[in-house]
Amino acid sequence: MAEALYDRELVCDVLVVGSEGAGGPAAINAARAGLDVLIASKGKMSRCGASQMAGADFNLDGRSARELGLPGDDRDSPQRFFEDLVREGFHLGNQRMIEKYVEYAAKNTADLLEWGMPVYRFEQVHAEEMARGIITSGVKWVRILRRKVMEMGIRLVEDTMVVDLLTRDSRVIGAVALDLKSGEIVLIKARAVVLCTGGWQRAYHFNSASADLTGDGQAMAFRAGAQMIGMEMVQYVPATMIWPPLARKSILPYIMMETEVGPLVQLLNGEGERFMQRYDPTNLEQSTKEIVAIAGEMEVEEGRGSPHGGVYFALKHLTPEGVDYVWSKFTEFLDENNDKRSEFRKLLPHLLEMSKTQDLEVGNAAHFMVGGIKVDENTETGIPGLYAAGECSGGLWGSVRVASATTQVGAQGRIAGEVCPAYVKGVEHAEPASEQLEAVRARILAPLQREEGPSPVSLLERMHGLSEEYLRVIRDGEGLENAYDELSWMRRDEAPHLRVSASKSRKLNYEWQLCLELQNMLLCLEMSVLGSLRREESRGGFYRRDFPYTDNDRFCVNTVISNRDGEPSLRMEEPVVTTIPLPTGTMSFEEAVASGTASLKRGEVD
Repeated sequence: MAEALYDRELVCDVLVVGSEGAGGPAAINAARAGLDVLIASKGKMSRCGASQMAGADFNLDGRSARELGLPGDDRDSPQRFFEDLVREGFHLGNQRMIEKYVEYAAKNTADLLEWGMPVYRFEQVHAEEMARGIITSGVKWVRILRRKVMEMGIRLVEDTMVVDLLTRDSRVIGAVALDLKSGEIVLIKARAVVLCTGGWQRAYHFNSASADLTGDGQAMAFRAGAQMIGMEMVQYVPATMIWPPLARKSILPYIMMETEVGPLVQLLNGEGERFMQRYDPTNLEQSTKEIVAIAGEMEVEEGRGSPHGGVYFALKHLTPEGVDYVWSKFTEFLDENNDKRSEFRKLLPHLLEMSKTQDLEVGNAAHFMVGGIKVDENTETGIPGLYAAGECSGGLWGSVRVASATTQVGAQGRIAGEVCPAYVKGVEHAEPASEQLEAVRARILAPLQREEGPSPVSLLERMHGLSEEYLRVIRDGEGLENAYDELSWMRRDEAPHLRVSASKSRKLNYEWQLCLELQNMLLCLEMSVLGSLRREESRGGFYRRDFPYTDNDRFCVNTVISNRDGEPSLRMEEPVVTTIPLPTGTMSFEEAVASGTASLKRGEVD
């Protein structure tokens, strides 16, 4: 008797892959249209992904804020917000998508306020000139989404990793998933799929994200025929703890730099110099994430770093009483924001005493994936029935994520939930081809069945070594070539032959899960390197040592990667323009930054 191709079957109108900031609104809005929605979450809803780790802030323009009863500046407007986002993204953002972001930022915020999201303050965020940010709690945000999902009776399967999409007649008809607890292979038939899977930060050893962000959505979409855009654009968060080991990977110092005591913090190099005076003498440590990250990396590369490969977060220039004041005000900030993260609370007393006598070592952690699945303003991927929302998508920000990711995921999630019903109501369920099911099942089970092959842990370590050596904030052609050759080999010739050695059990088998995740992370890294090699300039958060200028004549274009017989194939494509023309000419990186961030530094509103 032939072995069954799957262990369990689920049927729905819309499958939402991912349950948090994007997945929640996508599911809620699709269900509002009367569709049968199923959410598949890799972990526990409201306790996985990046959303629950957010601060969080939600952006909307001042005029829209006033319409919602918030103290917005009525000199601000949706048009002003749109113009700032285009310019600060250094003109690579899809202007139709940015217009929709601004519109749905207000709509999504209205939803969240109606559902009970608390508002602690409305203030300036992301170095913006005017107040555009609702300050709230990431933990409470995702809990509110979960409560709404439960109230609406939306089906939810947790601890379920969606492994691949199913297609027929060039459209998406469902997916194959792995129940991580039982080890069962699950067939999910759906008339539409919305990917809300987040980024691929775990491909970098030093990152600020949760461990489940492994590029699953991007890799699945690529294998199904979707295009990727701007994969070279990665945002790093500076001032992430490197040393002492107790605090490693904590972004607590950076969060402090964004509060009212931020101006009291100094970043110093290994020679004791306040190096930001060299890179942004106007804003110093309050410059953009990208500028602070690049500046810190330059200091390290030029031999002026700290012993553990970073720079110093310094408070000891203050009196002991001054240090106490800084930490007490930061504690008040956490209390005002109802931020009960145990990580922060445990570290505060230790770091308080330490910072009175020595400086803390900090560095750049991979934080947000600016590029991703190429979508339009309606979150459509170009493959019928497939949508992508939030961090797994690309094209919105251009070369810098200049505003709130929490707003992006909510706005795009709502858009996807509103758009997909029209498509769903015009199509029927389709039966997947047995050949495709067989191929996916074989790929899932192969690591358990092999007796020989590379270890996933060793491959993970090698991948992290490559990203740490060659794919930091500052890149160069020689290093990128080395990384591309090695990553391509690992993805094509080693990842398909990984084996599980510790246990052959299908239940809660982390090593087995890692085998599947590595195939996705290696593909995402390879595409990121491919885009980095092709972009021979420096722009926004992207910096190449061998091309330290911004070339608008040749590279005010996006990298777009297609699937050509299973291999990434790159082309360049002009950004979508509605009202703001693309710039021309070549300028130094510093001149480009000054131009792109001008709106952050003006003293008055036009």
